[in-house]
Amino acid sequence: MEKLDIRPIKDTEGHGIAMQHIDALMSQGDLSDDQVRDLEVLAILVERYESEHFPVKMPTPVEAIEFRIDQLDLTRSQLADLIDFPKSRVSEVLNGTRSPSLDMMRALHEKLNIPADVLLGKAKAKLPQPCPDVEWKLFPVLEMFKLGWIGDVKPKVDEIEARIQSLMKAAMVQSPQFAGVRFRGAENKEPNPYSVNAWLMKAMGDAIECESEYDFDAGNVGHCFRREVAKLSLYSDGPKRAFQKLDKAGITAVYVPCLKKTYIDGACFSLPSGKPAIALSLRHNRLDNFWFTLLHECVHVDLHLSDEKIIIDETEGHTGAFGNDAGMEDEANTHAKKALIPDDILEELSRVAGNISKRKVQAYARRADVHEAVIAGQVRLMTKRWTHFSNLLGQGKVAEALGCTRP
Repeated sequence: MEKLDIRPIKDTEGHGIAMQHIDALMSQGDLSDDQVRDLEVLAILVERYESEHFPVKMPTPVEAIEFRIDQLDLTRSQLADLIDFPKSRVSEVLNGTRSPSLDMMRALHEKLNIPADVLLGKAKAKLPQPCPDVEWKLFPVLEMFKLGWIGDVKPKVDEIEARIQSLMKAAMVQSPQFAGVRFRGAENKEPNPYSVNAWLMKAMGDAIECESEYDFDAGNVGHCFRREVAKLSLYSDGPKRAFQKLDKAGITAVYVPCLKKTYIDGACFSLPSGKPAIALSLRHNRLDNFWFTLLHECVHVDLHLSDEKIIIDETEGHTGAFGNDAGMEDEANTHAKKALIPDDILEELSRVAGNISKRKVQAYARRADVHEAVIAGQVRLMTKRWTHFSNLLGQGKVAEALGCTRP
């Protein structure tokens, strides 16, 4: 037999010629080594062409379940007993009025050997590992749904895990329990760990999605860098400019709306790539709080993140609601203040804070090269007079400056 002229298959004519060659080879008795190789190459080319032009439609989960119970000669009642689910739930799934939960998919995969990708309706998809210690119903599902974090349709109880697993997948975490999080509860505040984890997963997923393309060098984000960030407070769109400056330094910054019972002002964490990220909640949506929290997180990135991996902050107390190491938090507070207000001005301000006018606050802001909200916020902190200078704090201005809507 003469040597075949084997070419890539590009159309039906080429497909037909290849099939003729295969038939001819298959009809022979003993094949030479060259002919065996020709047959293998032709089979690969035909398979590739057919998979691209005549893909086999994947069966639906219901079709796959019905096929297997027919093979095994099972009734729906027997199937329910086999996978340990209520008969009514099995009927709803097989009647198409309810989608199988992840737990049911796992049972069907294990007991009936139905491929995971068929059950999930996506080629090569794998079922997420179960998290036996997680109470999925304890997540703030309604809040998360209203914020658009877990789909456009409110999930049923047995759909909650699948929705939150999607959030986990985006955040590239295997479990909601974040190892290494400094979260002990303190200062008469008890953050809900499920709400905290939900916020963190959303923050991590968002940061991964818009991760900075620039390299990060820890040597470039010290005091001078933070001081440059602080001066951006003078611009009406300063928060947006600050996020952009951080991005160019290899630090991804995102805004994630706060959830109830989290008490989170900000957080920083390491992305899977190793680059740092900062997330802010705008819990107070005031300029003074924004700039202090942002600089506080910048200090953590510079000095603490390499050891901690994840740091959550509520910036109003000594250690915040998360029981962070007091020394670490004092260091972050001190360096954040130094970035916002030069030492000489800060010292002078501390002496006159108890008797200072609006005009003086604005004068100190000009000297410090920062927004008046920064000075007003520090004066309130020094004097503990939380009603003073409320009209200087930039209430409601942060979300506007970032160009986003705050719920």
